[in-house]
Amino acid sequence: MNLKDPKRPVFTISIAAELLGVHPRTLRIYEEEGLICPQRRGQYRLYCEDDIDRIQEIIDLIHKRHLNLAGIRAMMDMAERFHLEVDNLFDELLGGG
Repeated sequence: MNLKDPKRPVFTISIAAELLGVHPRTLRIYEEEGLICPQRRGQYRLYCEDDIDRIQEIIDLIHKRHLNLAGIRAMMDMAERFHLEVDNLFDELLGGG
């Protein structure tokens, strides 16, 4: 087992929320909106490092780019389709920020 695997789910919702400086309900909302998909073990959500990075990206888009959740979902969907990072997609579409 690789302890450094960024896809290994190790953080509970309360720990993930604390690491990110948000309320656990915020993470539930992001999941309900289809922005994240943490792994489940029974009734518990478990987050991996990749999930934490994606959530930080969502938080940055809200605060730096002033996007709402629907806008973030659209940007992330486009970035995935075109195999780009969201910031790079923003630069391509809007000519920078």
